[in-house]
Amino acid sequence: MIVMKYKIISLAAVLGMLLMLLFLNRSGGTGLERVHQHLEWPKQSEESTVTAEPEELVTHLPIVEIDTDGQKIPGNWIKDEMGNTIDTELSETGEETILASIKIIDSGTSENRPGQDAAVETLARFRIRGNSSRNFTKKSYMLKLVEEDGAENPQEIMGMSEHDQWALYGPFLDKTLMRNYMWMNLSAEIMGYAPNVRYCEVILDGEYQGLYIMMELIARGEGRVNLNAYEEGKNYTDYIVRVDSANGDIRDLNTFTTYTLRTELMAVLSVVYPGNQRLNEEICSYIEKDFSRFEKALYSSDYTDPFRGYRRYIDVDSFVDYYILQEFLVNNDMCSRSTYLYKDRLNKIHMGPVWDYNNVLDNYIALDLDTSEFFFTDRLWFDRLLSDPYFNKKVISRYKQLRNTVLNEEYLMKYIDETVEYLGDSVDRNFEVWGYSFDAEQLKAEERLRPLDRNPTSFEEAINEMKEFIQERGEWMDNHIDALAQYCHESKAKIYDNR
Repeated sequence: MIVMKYKIISLAAVLGMLLMLLFLNRSGGTGLERVHQHLEWPKQSEESTVTAEPEELVTHLPIVEIDTDGQKIPGNWIKDEMGNTIDTELSETGEETILASIKIIDSGTSENRPGQDAAVETLARFRIRGNSSRNFTKKSYMLKLVEEDGAENPQEIMGMSEHDQWALYGPFLDKTLMRNYMWMNLSAEIMGYAPNVRYCEVILDGEYQGLYIMMELIARGEGRVNLNAYEEGKNYTDYIVRVDSANGDIRDLNTFTTYTLRTELMAVLSVVYPGNQRLNEEICSYIEKDFSRFEKALYSSDYTDPFRGYRRYIDVDSFVDYYILQEFLVNNDMCSRSTYLYKDRLNKIHMGPVWDYNNVLDNYIALDLDTSEFFFTDRLWFDRLLSDPYFNKKVISRYKQLRNTVLNEEYLMKYIDETVEYLGDSVDRNFEVWGYSFDAEQLKAEERLRPLDRNPTSFEEAINEMKEFIQERGEWMDNHIDALAQYCHESKAKIYDNR
């Protein structure tokens, strides 16, 4: 009886610890509870309609009505005869954006209808956004909310923190409609912050466009990346940087890994904050030198030293969590595209926030990435980080912890099922417009997975394929995570130390 008593006490203690871990991960350790729309918002009512006709639409999701007054929406790619992107289309007046009217109908009930009183009504600078997604027929958009005089007009949208910059993402390649929704939310549980997301339905110039996700853009601000504002005249600043392909909209940097040619092909590190209007050569030089201190320490022979090595310069846990997420999801964009880092000048470099999960879980257009290997042990920064036993052990330990909480298979399967149930008729409405996309033969080459048999032929098939990939990937990583230690064998470091 005594033995049984202690077994029960031990079991209760373990369960209590797991619940505590789950809570800490749900709040990201910040004390701020993440809003999961499908769990907390009004569910579909009996009044819901399946038709995509705007005048008959009744939905439990917020409705975003956009009126461009017939203007051409800029932002599409311009391509040469070989299909290479050479520029982006401008508006009819030669501008990168147009001025549009935005109404957001969000009654807080299960019955939102076009034409109801708007929760938010504003003007916005408006354009097509994205990288590969600009090739898709279903477009994604950038919104910068403005006053009539052009001044910024920050607004709280769908319960998300007040800001003037937003992304309206239209899932098209992702036939599950949920990769960005699900994994932004779960990444926030793990890392403390990821852009907040809300499902909505879009009507553009009177035409129903389907299911969309309103997303916070990665930007400085309260409730987003909470950095100090740049002070004019100072020769230092808090900053956000991004690894991506070269982009004329933001300033590219020449840090240590750039001029030593360690970055992925065509990838560059660029400044996101402060923006171009505030950037000058002095500030760019400050960011380059500051970031290069981390990179030089990382690729030095003293890199494992806690004082002379990389640990002096980075928030190690954020790099650990980021690596686990990207490896678990098989995100081929890791450290080559859509990769963000930020730094409060009084603290260390922080990895993240994460961005763009459209391609994860075997949804990358050009490659069929299976579940049975470590894909990213040689990516920028992580090739060296994983060769340090200290970092490597933290990854292995943290992975095992997360598989008992946020990355637990039962939890993930339930999350998917609950999201599908929540979306309800909005899935049918979306595919009333975009259902042809289940026939890969009807899609442009840049709109479909290769080879053709990778493309799902129904929503249900897409969901099942994603579930199977998660299950197989989780099982493989569970069985092989300890083998990650091979990457911190002393022979791994020699490629740098013996140069």
